[in-house]
Amino acid sequence: MLERVTSSVTEACRPERADKRRIAVNFSRAASTYDDAAALQDRVAARAMLGLPSNHKPEFVLDLGSGTGRQTIQVAGHYPQASVVGLDLAMGMAAHARSCFPNLDWCSGDIEHLPFKDNRFDVVFSSLAIQWCSLNRVLKEVHRVLKPGGLFVFSTLAAGTMHELRRAWSQVDPHVHVNSFDTYSAQKHCVQQSDCQLHSFRLQTETIYYPSVMQLLRDMKALGVNTVPARQNGLMSRHRILKLQEAYEIFRTEKGLPLSYEVIYGIVHRPLIT
Repeated sequence: MLERVTSSVTEACRPERADKRRIAVNFSRAASTYDDAAALQDRVAARAMLGLPSNHKPEFVLDLGSGTGRQTIQVAGHYPQASVVGLDLAMGMAAHARSCFPNLDWCSGDIEHLPFKDNRFDVVFSSLAIQWCSLNRVLKEVHRVLKPGGLFVFSTLAAGTMHELRRAWSQVDPHVHVNSFDTYSAQKHCVQQSDCQLHSFRLQTETIYYPSVMQLLRDMKALGVNTVPARQNGLMSRHRILKLQEAYEIFRTEKGLPLSYEVIYGIVHRPLIT
């Protein structure tokens, strides 16, 4: 069933975002450390999975941006009768997932150029992966590989994500340290203009709290999400770290230092008649 094709890394979806090659390298390096720092990712994936219908009996399921495979296994448990495939841009992530969960199919490939034939899958799932891509291209590819009537259940990020970190860095230097994402309204419009039928599309703020800036930065490195555009941001000197810590303290609560994510939870389907 699975066309085992490793697609090439292509151009970045937006100029101000990190290119896909850097994304793939960073996430490959993070494969062994990712799960220990993935509190936000686990929470969002669990919420996104609530959109998977329990009365559905799919034959073939695809997880886009499957990472270490931990969420893919949960999707497979949701549909035990289905053949489940996990796809990730980072070869290191796909290899890690294959070594941990050899009973599923894994491949490395680009979400914007999926290595599958048309009308392959009954359900496509994705959690916190498509924000690195052009949503328009993702929807076109998902529509192509879904069977008529098939579902696409996903989560992604919107503008305002990590606003605390962005503001704190702005007090240190003028460089870009935090990735930017399209607004909720722009992404909803993109879905509405696509060939997919919108079922639900909602925005929710998810916040993780850290005891210190250093722990926050360590977790981001462990997750491989330090994927801002390549430029000389300067060395992480003690002086710059102290300035960042001081700037971030204005956000401190009794729970700790917050890092907020603006998360979109969406469900679309391919119409039976197109």
